[in-house]
Amino acid sequence: MKTYGYIVLGMSVLSIVMAIVDSPAWLIGGLFSIHLAWQLLAKEYRKAHCNAVTKGKVLSIRANGTFLGGEHQPLHNASIAYLDTVKEFKNLPPNFIHDVAPGEIIEIKYNARKPDVAFVNFIE
Repeated sequence: MKTYGYIVLGMSVLSIVMAIVDSPAWLIGGLFSIHLAWQLLAKEYRKAHCNAVTKGKVLSIRANGTFLGGEHQPLHNASIAYLDTVKEFKNLPPNFIHDVAPGEIIEIKYNARKPDVAFVNFIE
């Protein structure tokens, strides 16, 4: 996703330049491209600032209705308790349900300044 984000960011810069040079109609494409680039790069940006690791307990896992590659590969949402809070982690990969069961302890990577910004640490 990071590569696609950079490609779209380049397209948005090109669109804004073309809006200045050629026609103001290019501005619509530039604004749309900036929004799409933010959607693709925001998660990577937040992950880069998560430098602390803690343990969390999986409370529940359920399919969220979004499928990846077919009807037998749903993405999952999981409620995980860590640092005296419970957070709903969304769009976890299809194999998450096979690797982790409710009640297990897993690693959570979080931002030390903002503990609510957290991700499941898949690299152990």
